[in-house]
Amino acid sequence: MKQFFSFILMLMALAVQATVHTVSNSPTTLAQFNNIQTAVNAAANGDTIYIHGSPNAYFAFTQTNKQLVFIGPGWTPDKNLPFTVSIPGFTITGAGCANSEYQGLVFTSTISINSSKPDNLRFIRNHFSSLSMQITQGGITYSGYLFEGNLFDNSSVDASSSSTYQNFLFQNNSFFENGTARDGNLSGFNNCINVLFDHNLWYGPGSGTRNVTNASVNRFMTFSNNIFVRRSFNTGRVLNSTFNNNITFNSGINNPWANDGNVNGVGNVENQDPQMANQTAVNAGTASSISDFSIAAGPANNSGSDGKDMGFLFDAVGSLNWANSRNSRFPRIFSMNVITPTVPAGGNVTINVDARISN
Repeated sequence: MKQFFSFILMLMALAVQATVHTVSNSPTTLAQFNNIQTAVNAAANGDTIYIHGSPNAYFAFTQTNKQLVFIGPGWTPDKNLPFTVSIPGFTITGAGCANSEYQGLVFTSTISINSSKPDNLRFIRNHFSSLSMQITQGGITYSGYLFEGNLFDNSSVDASSSSTYQNFLFQNNSFFENGTARDGNLSGFNNCINVLFDHNLWYGPGSGTRNVTNASVNRFMTFSNNIFVRRSFNTGRVLNSTFNNNITFNSGINNPWANDGNVNGVGNVENQDPQMANQTAVNAGTASSISDFSIAAGPANNSGSDGKDMGFLFDAVGSLNWANSRNSRFPRIFSMNVITPTVPAGGNVTINVDARISN
């Protein structure tokens, strides 16, 4: 199996004319490197670093002035031996890191994006667990960030009130908050240009007072097609922002579009049950990240600005399908069975490989 998987990686590297570096800290998995930092140091601009799932946590690392793609198996991979890649944070330093991508990884401590800011970063299908992503260098402009299909579990994205954030898209993410690690999932987005939160689910337990943002001021954002269950936009925290086709339910403030100079666009639904398949668990703040969040009826059904359901996207074609978000977009071997384990010398071994992709 090790040799077969390495062969697949080799073919992919040849196909895209870039080097793929493999990393594993498990003695049972074949790879070129046993820690991420060594692979980063060896990589050149445009390279891909594939990190094998492991029962062991990896060490933190620093990426400095290199455009790289990091790929793991996903935050709850649908495969045999569903090990994840758990990383206690990392640091992105230098404008040369622009256009990098981070996919299918689990982060458990601070992510710092600092000094000579990189633009056009993509965070796709990751799990951010009880941490702060700090995009906080002051007095500069950050541009072109994509957050898609991620699980923000008691985690926040923190900005600097003196910087400008433009062309940020948060789409098809789960923002869960139970108050154990963070007060809100956002902070410091004081100067925004085209910062859009689209088709996300925000929920948590309690009486509806779990904040969307912390006590900082956040302004000039756009919220469209989101579901908010027991999450609150407390007064003075989200200002001068636009709301279209969102639905709230059992939230501390069920009509944020009516407060703090916000704009009530079209299609917003106040304090109604969105009727997700697993709504009971969502209401209690106990839903699993892989629960069924689809909508079959009710006020959120086909009520988005795009004619789709509010909340998560479940597109049949393309990457915007929450059901696929648990896996990275990299092909994965689901299972492999040796059909003829015993053969004569010079004979052929038959192997049945079940490989899958979640694009």
